Amino acid sequence: MTTGNSLRLFRLALALGIMSSNLSLTAGQAVQQQHGEYRYQATSVDTPPIVDGDLSDPVWQKAPVIDQFIQIVPDSGQPATERTEVRIVYDSDSLYIAAYLHYTDPTTVVRNVLRFRDDQIWAKDDIIRFFIDTFHDHRRAYVFTINALGTKQDAQIDNEDWHSNWDEVWNVRTRLQEDGWSAELQIPFRILRFSSGGEKTWGLNVERWVKKKNERSLWAPIPPGVSVTRTAYYGHMEGMSAPNSERNIQVIPYGLVKVGRAGSADPVDADVDAGVDLKWALTPALTLDLTYNTDFAQVEADDRQINLTRFSLFFPEKREFFLENAQLFNFGILREAQVFFSRRIGLERGEPVPVLGGARLSGQAGAFDVGLVSIQTDSHLQTPSTNWSATRLRWKIGRRSHLGGIFTSVYSTTRGNRVFGPDALIWLGRNLHLEGFLALVDDREVSGHPLSYMGAVVYDQDLWEARFRLFDVEEDFNPAMGFVRRRDLHQYRGRLRRGLRLNRAWARKLDFSGESNYLMNQAGVLETRQWVMAAQDELDSGDVIRLSLESNFEHLDEDFVINPVLGVIIPPGDYSFNRWLLSYQTFEGRAAEATAQLEGGDFFGGERTALTLSGTWRASPHLWMSGDYEFNNISLPQDTFDTHLWRARVSVPFNARTTVDAFLQWSSLTKEFDTQLRFRLIYGRDSNLFLVYTSQRQDLAGGLSESDWAIQLKTTYRLYW
Repeated sequence: MTTGNSLRLFRLALALGIMSSNLSLTAGQAVQQQHGEYRYQATSVDTPPIVDGDLSDPVWQKAPVIDQFIQIVPDSGQPATERTEVRIVYDSDSLYIAAYLHYTDPTTVVRNVLRFRDDQIWAKDDIIRFFIDTFHDHRRAYVFTINALGTKQDAQIDNEDWHSNWDEVWNVRTRLQEDGWSAELQIPFRILRFSSGGEKTWGLNVERWVKKKNERSLWAPIPPGVSVTRTAYYGHMEGMSAPNSERNIQVIPYGLVKVGRAGSADPVDADVDAGVDLKWALTPALTLDLTYNTDFAQVEADDRQINLTRFSLFFPEKREFFLENAQLFNFGILREAQVFFSRRIGLERGEPVPVLGGARLSGQAGAFDVGLVSIQTDSHLQTPSTNWSATRLRWKIGRRSHLGGIFTSVYSTTRGNRVFGPDALIWLGRNLHLEGFLALVDDREVSGHPLSYMGAVVYDQDLWEARFRLFDVEEDFNPAMGFVRRRDLHQYRGRLRRGLRLNRAWARKLDFSGESNYLMNQAGVLETRQWVMAAQDELDSGDVIRLSLESNFEHLDEDFVINPVLGVIIPPGDYSFNRWLLSYQTFEGRAAEATAQLEGGDFFGGERTALTLSGTWRASPHLWMSGDYEFNNISLPQDTFDTHLWRARVSVPFNARTTVDAFLQWSSLTKEFDTQLRFRLIYGRDSNLFLVYTSQRQDLAGGLSESDWAIQLKTTYRLYW
């Protein structure tokens, strides 16, 4: 397909979407009318409650109570089986929430995780969760989740996508009661973004999970299969009059001492460093972040992966500075073609590059979501000092749709790469939407302007799902600030799923699905064809069984080095092969959980059998252990070899603010053994002390080995103005 045709296709999709956006607005209004009865009057108080988990404070008697919850699963539409009481008040500084969670049998409270934060407590413990849509625009929300031990999770919802990489300073205390547990939360207004001026209505919902019954219930219910990220279904919290802070600044300086050795033959080296981050709420809806001499000593090591494909592996971002508000910069297809991928910044061929400093402006300005970031990295080895900048805009249309655009620039004395283009998300109804993007590259070393584009139509609800996607990446498309897994492709991809809600012990829900993937290069030669038929059974216990069958075709026009250590090469040619997969996953809410996956079948003219085992044991709130094992037996006409990958994690939380973690991993393919030990103490108002030991050892040919290690002590302190 020519560039001209591609542009015409994209323009047509945008035109159809804009013409249909009034349907999205109408659907949103219908949902709001349906949920108009779920209203709560927030109470303003002069004297706030003491946040200690004890709900006897008289201030709570002034607040109305939310105590009618409706099941989402297992018996959708029925009253919750356990009583929940929620009250909300606020003063000039913070929002306060009190919750009392009753149990018919209080011994059934599931409380495994004792940490300051844990992004997966909803999968492991009984929780209560609060959704707050401060702009009441049905597009975004703040999420606050806690368990009975006071472990918390904070997250953001943006255009129905869940983002757990938002970490802010808020307070929670819990207490075990004779018939359940209670909680008190203090959420400072300074961590929230909201419309200023006068009395406002905010969106609100409350969700409770009871693990022993595998039960979820909501105050403002949603239809079965609809995600809780669908903010249009929330209720309404009226009477909010949050103050406009004239000054809302956080300064977080850090100090670092590091001792280590870069290689077996290198001397031990020591270093002392310091830096600072600053967060300034310019308006109630717009935040400026500044960083100087940024350091990531405390970041957890990447999970090693076995790569049996011809394409690059994707490693997720784990560095806190780049995680906050990361969802705003999403453009493209996650893990396939992303124009903005922050791991490109400060990493070169897997080696860290010093970050001199940078700035990020993000938030909302009128009808626009705004994101600007600029980072300067230092010179490193053969790489000169480089500037990494991006600008992202999204213009809101109706209740859920938007038009947007992005511009990225990577510039140094040896590199000049810019990318720009529009994207769109257009909702045509409650479950039907169009989405697409177009991106062009301007690179000083590439002639012309190679592009990538995507257009998709998606229908997704509880029992039916249908998707079709057209995706194109030209051969020289190379966004220097992005991630592209595979170039020179023209892809058609479709998926159809049918679900059945049986609510039986042997099948709470059955899903049957089929997928097809046709991928050609730009010359029209078929390179990949895949058909997948799958069945999934979610048992009433929460366990999940999955079976899938695949039919594959791969065309190789050059050698494929599948095992670089042994030099195993699959020669060019056409390969057709069939494979099967069977997996069993136990319910995540148990103290001990496990997953087993077995797959086998043909593989590039030979055979491949793979086994994946993983498990977690939460022995007590003060000890949990998890492990993963991946095994591949590959038998090819050229050679036969096995791969083994082990990962183990041990966590010892002494209390919610003091934790020791260990992470060990070993890969037989690269002969590398990694170790990371991390001690973390949270003191004051989310200030941190880290002591981290990391080491890597690689076995080389001839019985030799190479190793490096480092010990880092880092402290941060959070100041407010």
